[in-house]
Amino acid sequence: MSPTAVGSAWISCAARRPAAAVRLFCFPYAGGGATAFQPWAPRLPATVEVWPVCLPGREQRLLDPVHTSLDTLVAELREALAGPLADSPVPVAFFGHSLGALLAFELARSLRAHGDREPSTLVLSGRAAPHLTVEGALHTLPDDAFVSAVQQFGAAPAAALDHPELRELYLPTLRADFTMAETYSYRPGPALDCPVTTWAGLEDRGATPELVERWAGYTTGPVRHRTFPGGHFFLHTDGSVFDALAEDVNPAG
Repeated sequence: MSPTAVGSAWISCAARRPAAAVRLFCFPYAGGGATAFQPWAPRLPATVEVWPVCLPGREQRLLDPVHTSLDTLVAELREALAGPLADSPVPVAFFGHSLGALLAFELARSLRAHGDREPSTLVLSGRAAPHLTVEGALHTLPDDAFVSAVQQFGAAPAAALDHPELRELYLPTLRADFTMAETYSYRPGPALDCPVTTWAGLEDRGATPELVERWAGYTTGPVRHRTFPGGHFFLHTDGSVFDALAEDVNPAG
């Protein structure tokens, strides 16, 4: 199924599930898109309905202007998703990896501030807690140096950078995403009250488990921490993430 019944360019659901107990909105890492999460639906139980989020500047939205400000993107996300979230007949969970973790968190805060429906739970993966400074400024590097640095993270999104034609299309979006992530500045505010689960790769040298666990201070609700074998993109290499995710977003807890 392509665009959802709400006709939004921002979200899609490839496999609608009448027995779903939760809708899982998935927010991508830098350079990622909806296709990163579309294969997840068959790996999750029928109680979880997967709704990937497609950001501007990629996939079917390739011609849409990219964002370099996370605040601006979150404001657009809230306008686009507040309606579908409110209309969901079941609880809604957010999953975000790396940049997506920041987007999921800040969107949850923005929804609360505007009196909109908030997610029932957050799964925040591969990103240090927001008050912690992310070292480096990869987005300012020349193209070749930027590509080389990004490829150190692992298979995704580095694979597209190996092909000259894809690189030309992909590089502006990837650089814009890194600009958002690296220029983000946390502004203190009230803690959330939903459950939060953090995910970290044991070999991730940037978002180490110790740094990712610091998200615990951003909610008054229950907190769970998980670690997985692998580096920054463990979610694409460790099949155990699907059982963990099904448990983490289950409304029954």
